[in-house]
Amino acid sequence: MKIFVVGLGLIGASFAQGLSNKHDVYGFDLVSNQKALEKGYIKGNDLNEITTSDVVILSLYPKDNVLFLKQHIQLFTNKQLIMDVAGTKVEMIDQIESLLPAGYRYVSAHPMAGKEKKGIDYADWKLFNNANFIICETNFSSKNDVSIVRELAFELGFKKVSELDRYAHDRLIGFTSQLPHALAVALVNSDIYQDTSRFTGDSYRDLTRIAMINEHLWQELFFENIKVLVEEINRFESELDKLKQALISEDKEMLIELFIASTKKRSGF
Repeated sequence: MKIFVVGLGLIGASFAQGLSNKHDVYGFDLVSNQKALEKGYIKGNDLNEITTSDVVILSLYPKDNVLFLKQHIQLFTNKQLIMDVAGTKVEMIDQIESLLPAGYRYVSAHPMAGKEKKGIDYADWKLFNNANFIICETNFSSKNDVSIVRELAFELGFKKVSELDRYAHDRLIGFTSQLPHALAVALVNSDIYQDTSRFTGDSYRDLTRIAMINEHLWQELFFENIKVLVEEINRFESELDKLKQALISEDKEMLIELFIASTKKRSGF
């Protein structure tokens, strides 16, 4: 297939790199075009190649995916499959659907993988190995379109491919992705100690790895899912307060019960 990747940052360039093993991949990025060509991730960066592509992957921030499609809608056709790989869905999918003419094809996807670094210099399609991949059908999706995206995911090394509607996606991602990032940021920013790095173990390093965050991307993702994320933060605060109250009241049994409950839940993963 001929595939065009719009946006050649960490995820887009990793997609281009991996898919170029079996497909003819083209792409475009305002910053990374030359590097993508030099690294062999893409065969060319002419936007007109979009028109003759079988699959077009939008790998920009959610709002930029919408803007790019709006500004270049004349390059797209009803003979190709459009997909995005953005981290939030509801608001973006609604806007993209409003732009597409009848008969166009569009599937939304979310690769559950990444790094603490950003940009094409850190692209590596092996980061997808054994990761989860979520597909969200849209009002412009067919079962065959979903099958195409599923096959591309497996080609890239994703282990488990799941399907969710856009609303369930944003609800779950608010908990499994956005809340952990918020917690990591808060934990690191609460540090008041000198030379913390000299006294950390695996627990602190594991919990705070994702605090090295792409600030522009994540502020957009947080605000696009603001209602869900605030609800998840409130729920987490309630659970943390249970631990706090058990300590204040010196309720050892309650503390043990909380530990047992978390161990039981986590062991099921």
